[in-house]
Amino acid sequence: MRIHIPEFVWSPYGLIVILSVVIGFAVSVILMRRFKVEKQTILYTCLLTFVCTIAVSLLVAFKISEDGIQIGFSGLGAVVGMVIGLFISSLIFKDKPDLVMASFICSAPLMYGLAKAGCLLAGCCHGKPYSGPFALIYHSSADESYFPAQIVDMAAFILVHIISLILITKMKNKVRAIYIIIAILIPVRFLLEYLRHYHDGSLIASGQISVLIAGIAAVILITIWKMVLRLSCL
Repeated sequence: MRIHIPEFVWSPYGLIVILSVVIGFAVSVILMRRFKVEKQTILYTCLLTFVCTIAVSLLVAFKISEDGIQIGFSGLGAVVGMVIGLFISSLIFKDKPDLVMASFICSAPLMYGLAKAGCLLAGCCHGKPYSGPFALIYHSSADESYFPAQIVDMAAFILVHIISLILITKMKNKVRAIYIIIAILIPVRFLLEYLRHYHDGSLIASGQISVLIAGIAAVILITIWKMVLRLSCL
């Protein structure tokens, strides 16, 4: 069984990415309401975090080449942008900041997983040449088939989201739950890079280095956020 991806008049990639972010934010709102976060905090945190998420995602993917300016979305940039937005929000609104942060971090894998549907239809981030079950065949390259790396991504990150939901609803220490979620996300994202068509077969490729850098940046930001919150309570 092979999966044929049709050619589109316009790429649905951007729309799917935006919808993925909106769905992820909706889940975050539901979680925050469950944690009894104030409506005003939820509204302004969502606005600020949405802007930071999209801005940093675009900034990381922004390229200037001989062919002109290229703009895209970076999942890794989106995660860092989200943490930055939540960091700033927690300094302004001191309404259950640990629960707010946990709600968004829990939703991050869902956003990334759903956004991979855009990659699947656009043909980016596909796997290596492959002719087995569920091989992807694109209209633009009908003579070749690829491993469905994007589908594996979607399944893996939606599973991580489910695990994250269990962690933040069951664990009393939400900050610890956040660290555990990130500790799961980084190796999962790192290992999935081996499936990409652009991976050169080396032990650690450039894409995996980017994953580690983004993961370390997120951990550092959250650690600083935790320290700032602790100092503000003194």
